[in-house]
Amino acid sequence: MIVELHVEVGVSADSVVVHLALPDEDTVTIPMVPRDDGTYGVTTEVKPADYQVVFEALGDPGAQSDPVSLTELGVDLTADSDSAGTTESEGQSSGTQRWLWLGVALGAASLSVLAFWVLGGRDEADVVVEPDDGVRPEPEEESAVT
Repeated sequence: MIVELHVEVGVSADSVVVHLALPDEDTVTIPMVPRDDGTYGVTTEVKPADYQVVFEALGDPGAQSDPVSLTELGVDLTADSDSAGTTESEGQSSGTQRWLWLGVALGAASLSVLAFWVLGGRDEADVVVEPDDGVRPEPEEESAVT
């Protein structure tokens, strides 16, 4: 499942990591990316399970959050899709995702047409186009040089 985690840090931090833990398994530590609004976030793929999540601000002073489960953060573990949920209510609908992929496809097609136009224009000087008036000229015979 794909999980998107966000945290707002109340202390100054050099960086922020999130620890994901399951009983009887090694803890996974993932660095978080600073966002423009002063929060830190990460999107990651994990196996469907109710991980215990601990956020940690690294630096002076360092700080750790209390452990909280993914279900307490709002992740729906019963969902059948790859995207089991996010910690915020603002997810992308399937219609929005379709428009996004359509935009990517349109951009790729536009770049292909542009490349064809730019690369195809190089041979244009070698081609002579004459208007078609229905009269076909006789092919010229090459004279032999002796």
